[in-house]
Amino acid sequence: MKILTFTILFSVSLSFGQKPEPVTWATSIEKVTENDYNIVFTSTIAKNWHLYSQYLEEGGPLPTVFTFEPNSNYQCIGKPSEQEPIEIFEEVFEMNVKYFEKKTVFKQRIKMKHNTPFKVKGEITYMSCNNHQCLPWQFNFEIEIP
Repeated sequence: MKILTFTILFSVSLSFGQKPEPVTWATSIEKVTENDYNIVFTSTIAKNWHLYSQYLEEGGPLPTVFTFEPNSNYQCIGKPSEQEPIEIFEEVFEMNVKYFEKKTVFKQRIKMKHNTPFKVKGEITYMSCNNHQCLPWQFNFEIEIP
């Protein structure tokens, strides 16, 4: 039943033409130590929409996933951190889910392996929903580390 509901919501959303863009992303960097940086991903979420956490149980909405292109200039330290999400029971998924509203920040710590400038590239895949539809998305990023 959950899969059928999700399929219907997704199909209906596609039938309305151009998708709204309920989540916008900005990237920046924070120097932490001589060789460590935080890549900061700030998402601004439109009114009445939400963005799901990275940490969701199977059978529910799609989680936010960060993928970094391999590069010999740096190493990711752990997984991206996220702010404290809202946790609530959503009837459409018949489970507790974690999500963000309005604005949230994710941070990925990296360790430089060389003292030369380079770019960190990757993508964020995520789902955003409102009371009428859920939409899957992808955001490609590229950020220069000095």
